[in-house]
Amino acid sequence: HTDPSVPQYGQDEWTWVKGALSTIDRPYGIFDYFHHTIGSTHVAHHLFHEMPFYKADVATAAIKEYLEPMGLYNYDPTPWYMAMWRIAKTCHYVEDTKGIQYYRSMEDVPRSKDVQKKQ
Repeated sequence: HTDPSVPQYGQDEWTWVKGALSTIDRPYGIFDYFHHTIGSTHVAHHLFHEMPFYKADVATAAIKEYLEPMGLYNYDPTPWYMAMWRIAKTCHYVEDTKGIQYYRSMEDVPRSKDVQKKQ
């Protein structure tokens, strides 16, 4: 669900479709077998949550073909363990609950010792 590239919508911007598309597919290697490819087909799961998992790969291919030309399909080929580390380091908060927001990092917040050095 979380990635620096995935928008977070405030109440005034959110729609069901925007919410459903606010996830990302990524490869999970061997874990795809144990989790029925739910992470690699997560966009399809959000759009069609009652669809049997054994058709998710077929649905994902069709969704990707339709949405990707419009820039609406989110896929990250980064291995899951590297993506998890990047997300843990960069996705800490959003600045507001209004409009369209993207996760920010605590590393973006100036530390008091850094502010003092500039003075």
